[in-house]
Amino acid sequence: MYNKRKIRSKTGLEYASRVLAKKDYSERELKKKVAEHFGEEEAEETITKLKSYGYLDDERYREMYIASRVRSGYGPFRISGDLYEKGLNDDLTDLDEICEKSHIDRHEILKENVVRFLNTKKADDDYALKQKCTAHFYRKGHRIDDIKRIIDEELDR
Repeated sequence: MYNKRKIRSKTGLEYASRVLAKKDYSERELKKKVAEHFGEEEAEETITKLKSYGYLDDERYREMYIASRVRSGYGPFRISGDLYEKGLNDDLTDLDEICEKSHIDRHEILKENVVRFLNTKKADDDYALKQKCTAHFYRKGHRIDDIKRIIDEELDR
Protein backbone atom coordinates (compact mmCIF):
# COMPACT_ATOMS: atom_id res chain seq x y z
CA MET A 1 0.00 0.00 0.00
CA TYR A 2 1.87 3.13 1.20
CA ASN A 3 4.82 1.45 2.89
CA LYS A 4 8.11 2.14 1.14
CA ARG A 5 10.10 0.40 3.84
CA LYS A 6 9.23 -1.51 6.96
CA ILE A 7 8.32 0.80 9.84
CA ARG A 8 7.63 -0.18 13.43
CA SER A 9 4.78 2.27 14.09
CA LYS A 10 1.17 1.17 13.84
CA THR A 11 -0.39 4.65 13.52
CA GLY A 12 0.55 7.93 11.94
CA LEU A 13 0.60 9.62 15.33
CA GLU A 14 3.03 7.08 16.74
CA TYR A 15 5.25 7.38 13.66
CA ALA A 16 5.19 11.18 13.75
CA SER A 17 6.06 11.18 17.45
CA ARG A 18 9.07 8.96 16.80
CA VAL A 19 10.19 11.18 13.94
CA LEU A 20 9.76 14.39 15.96
CA ALA A 21 11.71 12.90 18.85
CA LYS A 22 14.80 12.81 16.63
CA LYS A 23 14.48 16.09 14.75
CA ASP A 24 12.10 19.03 14.38
CA TYR A 25 10.12 19.30 11.16
CA SER A 26 7.83 21.88 9.63
CA GLU A 27 4.17 21.00 9.31
CA ARG A 28 4.49 20.47 5.58
CA GLU A 29 7.55 18.22 5.86
CA LEU A 30 6.04 16.06 8.59
CA LYS A 31 2.73 15.75 6.75
CA LYS A 32 4.63 14.52 3.68
CA LYS A 33 6.56 11.93 5.73
CA VAL A 34 3.44 10.59 7.44
CA ALA A 35 1.48 10.54 4.16
CA GLU A 36 4.19 8.38 2.54
CA HIS A 37 3.47 5.59 5.00
CA PHE A 38 -0.11 6.07 6.15
CA GLY A 39 -1.92 8.15 3.50
CA GLU A 40 -3.23 11.71 3.30
CA GLU A 41 -6.18 11.26 5.63
CA GLU A 42 -4.09 9.84 8.46
CA ALA A 43 -1.49 12.55 7.90
CA GLU A 44 -4.12 15.30 8.29
CA GLU A 45 -5.43 13.80 11.53
CA THR A 46 -1.91 13.35 12.87
CA ILE A 47 -0.90 16.94 12.13
CA THR A 48 -4.06 18.26 13.76
CA LYS A 49 -3.44 16.24 16.93
CA LEU A 50 0.22 17.20 17.13
CA LYS A 51 -0.64 20.88 16.75
CA SER A 52 -3.27 20.65 19.49
CA TYR A 53 -0.71 18.99 21.81
CA GLY A 54 1.79 21.76 21.07
CA TYR A 55 4.36 19.40 19.55
CA LEU A 56 4.22 21.01 16.13
CA ASP A 57 4.61 24.77 15.85
CA ASP A 58 5.77 26.20 12.54
CA GLU A 59 6.59 29.64 13.99
CA ARG A 60 8.84 28.17 16.70
CA TYR A 61 10.48 25.87 14.14
CA ARG A 62 11.01 28.83 11.79
CA GLU A 63 12.76 30.86 14.49
CA MET A 64 14.99 27.95 15.51
CA TYR A 65 15.83 27.20 11.87
CA ILE A 66 16.74 30.82 11.13
CA ALA A 67 18.98 31.05 14.21
CA SER A 68 20.68 27.77 13.30
CA ARG A 69 21.34 28.81 9.70
CA VAL A 70 22.68 32.24 10.73
CA ARG A 71 25.08 30.55 13.16
CA SER A 72 26.19 28.29 10.29
CA GLY A 73 27.16 31.31 8.23
CA TYR A 74 24.27 31.54 5.79
CA GLY A 75 22.81 34.85 4.69
CA PRO A 76 19.25 36.12 4.46
CA PHE A 77 18.71 35.25 0.79
CA ARG A 78 19.71 31.61 1.25
CA ILE A 79 17.70 31.27 4.46
CA SER A 80 14.64 32.76 2.78
CA GLY A 81 14.91 30.25 -0.07
CA ASP A 82 15.28 27.35 2.34
CA LEU A 83 12.23 28.49 4.32
CA TYR A 84 10.20 28.71 1.13
CA GLU A 85 11.12 25.11 0.26
CA LYS A 86 9.99 23.98 3.70
CA GLY A 87 6.62 25.69 3.27
CA LEU A 88 7.26 28.33 5.91
CA ASN A 89 6.95 32.12 5.95
CA ASP A 90 10.01 33.24 4.01
CA ASP A 91 9.62 36.94 4.78
CA LEU A 92 12.70 37.82 6.81
CA THR A 93 11.62 41.24 8.09
CA ASP A 94 12.05 39.88 11.62
CA LEU A 95 15.57 38.47 11.03
CA ASP A 96 17.31 40.99 13.29
CA GLU A 97 14.72 40.44 16.01
CA ILE A 98 15.20 36.67 15.89
CA CYS A 99 18.98 37.07 15.97
CA GLU A 100 18.74 39.40 18.95
CA LYS A 101 16.45 37.01 20.80
CA SER A 102 18.94 34.18 20.15
CA HIS A 103 21.93 36.38 21.10
CA ILE A 104 23.45 36.18 17.63
CA ASP A 105 25.37 38.96 15.89
CA ARG A 106 25.00 37.95 12.27
CA HIS A 107 27.27 40.76 11.01
CA GLU A 108 30.06 39.63 13.35
CA ILE A 109 29.64 36.02 12.14
CA LEU A 110 29.92 37.18 8.53
CA LYS A 111 32.99 39.24 9.37
CA GLU A 112 34.70 36.30 11.09
CA ASN A 113 33.93 34.02 8.13
CA VAL A 114 35.21 36.58 5.59
CA VAL A 115 38.43 37.08 7.56
CA ARG A 116 38.94 33.31 7.77
CA PHE A 117 38.30 32.99 4.03
CA LEU A 118 40.73 35.79 3.17
CA ASN A 119 43.45 34.25 5.36
CA THR A 120 43.14 30.76 3.90
CA LYS A 121 42.69 31.44 0.18
CA LYS A 122 45.52 32.21 -2.15
CA ALA A 123 45.18 34.49 -5.15
CA ASP A 124 47.50 36.24 -7.57
CA ASP A 125 46.29 39.68 -6.60
CA ASP A 126 43.82 41.44 -4.30
CA TYR A 127 41.25 41.82 -7.06
CA ALA A 128 41.06 38.07 -7.70
CA LEU A 129 40.85 37.40 -3.96
CA LYS A 130 38.01 39.92 -3.60
CA GLN A 131 36.14 38.28 -6.46
CA LYS A 132 36.53 34.79 -5.00
CA CYS A 133 35.43 35.94 -1.56
CA THR A 134 32.47 37.93 -2.85
CA ALA A 135 31.28 35.02 -5.00
CA HIS A 136 31.66 32.54 -2.13
CA PHE A 137 29.60 34.53 0.36
CA TYR A 138 27.07 35.62 -2.25
CA ARG A 139 26.37 31.93 -2.93
CA LYS A 140 25.81 31.51 0.82
CA GLY A 141 23.06 34.12 0.58
CA HIS A 142 24.69 37.30 1.89
CA ARG A 143 24.17 40.80 0.52
CA ILE A 144 26.95 41.97 -1.80
CA ASP A 145 27.16 45.36 -0.06
CA ASP A 146 27.83 43.70 3.31
CA ILE A 147 30.46 41.40 1.82
CA LYS A 148 32.31 44.15 -0.04
CA ARG A 149 32.30 46.47 2.97
CA ILE A 150 33.91 43.82 5.16
CA ILE A 151 36.43 42.81 2.47
CA ASP A 152 37.49 46.43 1.96
CA GLU A 153 37.88 46.94 5.72
CA GLU A 154 40.03 43.84 6.07
CA LEU A 155 42.23 44.36 3.03
CA ASP A 156 42.88 47.99 3.99
CA ARG A 157 44.46 46.86 7.27
